[in-house]
Amino acid sequence: MSRKIFRVKPTENPKAHALMATGYLRLYQIEKNPEFLKRVERHLTWLRAKRVPDVRGWSWGYPFGYSGKGINVPANTPISVVTAIAGNAFALAYEVTKEETYLQALLEIATYFTETIPYYTLKGGGKCFAYALSGDPRKVHNANLLVAEFLYNVAYLTGENKYREFAEPAVQFSLNHQNEDGSWYYGYWEDSEEVEVPLLKIIDNHHTGFVLRSLYGIYKVNPTDELKSAILKGFQYYVKLFSDIGQPYYSSEKMYPVDIHACAEGILCPSLLAEVIPSAHVLAVFVLRWSWFYMRNRKTGELLYRRYKYFSSKITFPRWGVAWMFRAIAEYLYHFHGVRERVERIRLQAIRWISPSLLESEQKFREDGSS
Repeated sequence: MSRKIFRVKPTENPKAHALMATGYLRLYQIEKNPEFLKRVERHLTWLRAKRVPDVRGWSWGYPFGYSGKGINVPANTPISVVTAIAGNAFALAYEVTKEETYLQALLEIATYFTETIPYYTLKGGGKCFAYALSGDPRKVHNANLLVAEFLYNVAYLTGENKYREFAEPAVQFSLNHQNEDGSWYYGYWEDSEEVEVPLLKIIDNHHTGFVLRSLYGIYKVNPTDELKSAILKGFQYYVKLFSDIGQPYYSSEKMYPVDIHACAEGILCPSLLAEVIPSAHVLAVFVLRWSWFYMRNRKTGELLYRRYKYFSSKITFPRWGVAWMFRAIAEYLYHFHGVRERVERIRLQAIRWISPSLLESEQKFREDGSS
């Protein structure tokens, strides 16, 4: 209703298409239903058609602009997060189908990241991929690592190590800026930069999950002790951003609002990390159940945007909420379908579990990595 009042025209977001494509790929891997591949192709065909024109390599941005202190990004400016998420969708499509068209898309996106986007060399050492092609000078860890993860995947899928070598300084930069407690600030800044420092100093829920997911994606194709240590330390911090019953806290300093984005990430990140930290599955179960009961309209099933202490915002955002939750649940099903008895056993035991128990398998992770 508010969109109609303010005459806001509906737009399609490239990130939503990429997330939906990835979710359908996971469902296809579970059921081998060709209908899912048809849906994947529809989303990826849309992405091919809607990439930013007149830019070397393939890239995508948001259908809206944004601005702030030292920031002015027009609509449809290439954005690293959007482009990397699209790239990961094409990467999984190629991995599943081996279709050459998806490989060509991968290489075009890799060209954008290696030849077009700014790649900052920082005063203190290290390098960082820009958040946007222009207009946004921030150095943001989750965006930096998403790009690096994509390039590592391209190296893995193609055998071309030049992509991994190109991204290595960016990975090292974010590893070097992990805090002692395992967290990461949202971004990095230098004193001479005109940026909103309080925003970059935030340590929030879903961006912490993003960072851990990307580090794990890199670890899967390039396992090192340094990455393993950072993931373990980061996950130990991450579980502190949830209540014992699975409610995501907004940040390290605020309980509210509970954001649907954090709920989706609280399912997605632990589902992936459970491959090496099996008890992370418990966190995914907790967050999934809590979100089911508290973050949807009971009558319509629509997802809420945010839950505050005394009220809720019931706006449904396809990209911010629906696409991310679809992606998260599909990932959960991919990892845990066929283990219903295990899920039920964990559910019955869960009331007796507390957050530190999520870390019980750290030792196994360490032993597996050293064997």
